[in-house]
Amino acid sequence: MDDLDRLFQRLVHNIRNGHAEYLSVPFTVQELYDTLVPYRHYRRDLGIETNQDYEAAVTRLLSGEKGYVRADKAMQDRLKKEIESPHADVGAFRDYAETRISLAPDALQKLGVAIPSQNAGGFAGNGNGGAPGQAGTSFTLPGTMEVAEGCKFCGGTLPEGRAVTFCPHCGQNLAAKHCAGCGAELDPVWKFCINCGKRA
Repeated sequence: MDDLDRLFQRLVHNIRNGHAEYLSVPFTVQELYDTLVPYRHYRRDLGIETNQDYEAAVTRLLSGEKGYVRADKAMQDRLKKEIESPHADVGAFRDYAETRISLAPDALQKLGVAIPSQNAGGFAGNGNGGAPGQAGTSFTLPGTMEVAEGCKFCGGTLPEGRAVTFCPHCGQNLAAKHCAGCGAELDPVWKFCINCGKRA
């Protein structure tokens, strides 16, 4: 598992717990890095040491690497070139702040995440060759992250009868507690978030 895998799993987890509509409808690139998985809040969870490494992971995600997201082809082509360049501008994705992206259904399926039905739709790109839509797509899968004995990040089955701190499937820290308001990591005994004041 590398930075890109951890970024995508954290993105899916945060969407499921606070923006479930984004499992089936597009969101903007800016929402990804400002709201859904901001580096300042998830640096430790992601295990990414520097902001430049975080931006490189976001660039890889948005370029279409590993097929985790669907996005505008022109944006993906440019970001692929940036990644391959010896002097890559890993922050180039900010040029596409208003471009809409969506989670790839097959990538969600591999995590065991069921996608809600869409009434209308398809992929809403920025008008320049966005990926094809999948109106009315719905997956009904036997295992989701809601299962009590499953990992809250990837939905993988956890060993029974043992204290589990890290998921054996995705490596995420299961003991960490996060603020529902801003996503900051909280001490388990805290009653309120020290970052935004929301009740823990």
